[in-house]
Amino acid sequence: MINPMELAGKHYLVTGASSGLGRQTCITLSRLGARVSLIARNKEKLDETISMMDGKSHYDYPFDVNQVEDIEGIVKKAVSKNGRLDGYVHCAGISTAKPLSLTKYNFMQEMMRIHVLSFVEFARCISKKKFSNEGGSMVAVSSAGTRHSDKGKTAYAAAKGALDAAVLPLAIELGEMRGIRVNTVNPGWIKTDMYYDFIREFGQERMDEIEASHILGAAKPSDIAKVIAFLLSEASAKITGQNIFTDSGWTIH
Repeated sequence: MINPMELAGKHYLVTGASSGLGRQTCITLSRLGARVSLIARNKEKLDETISMMDGKSHYDYPFDVNQVEDIEGIVKKAVSKNGRLDGYVHCAGISTAKPLSLTKYNFMQEMMRIHVLSFVEFARCISKKKFSNEGGSMVAVSSAGTRHSDKGKTAYAAAKGALDAAVLPLAIELGEMRGIRVNTVNPGWIKTDMYYDFIREFGQERMDEIEASHILGAAKPSDIAKVIAFLLSEASAKITGQNIFTDSGWTIH
């Protein structure tokens, strides 16, 4: 039987690959047969991710996506090592919450740079013919927090909301130009380090209250990674310019 999510022979670049959803995405893509170029700041953690992946021909590139001006050089390295790309997943991000009194320009700028500016720059570079194959797919990890937020999240929600908006014109331009699809996934709470850090800081009772609003419960990283793999695969060949809410029903209340 044909598997429409088969990714054998494909090459994908994943940011935020050293932990959490980024790590699980790399693992999931490798199990579907893909080659993966992994990007994050910590070399040791990147190597740990590779040790969990299936297959070979996976390479890591320690890099801080805040260095937006150097992104094209990293893309060039990944392509020269492992061939032209078939897609890209932007998992890099931070979820720091600050009250408005502490949400100063530098903090807003950092949040926009890591979530939005770096994504657009990767998209600009990867979409070049010398760096990618025709008909690829790009996925940015946004958040259900663009519709269901809380105090202290002004910078985070603004950055993720900008991602949601950016995929619309990108999908039109890159689709018409090279058949490249562009989408976001918008998770609710995921059981990553951030989930458990929240419990340590605010207690299990508070997390139980939040999870109660997730009809299907908080997601495992593998739940969201499978949706990302779907959006990269031929199974989603006609899906582009969409914000795919993978939030266990959180935002439908």
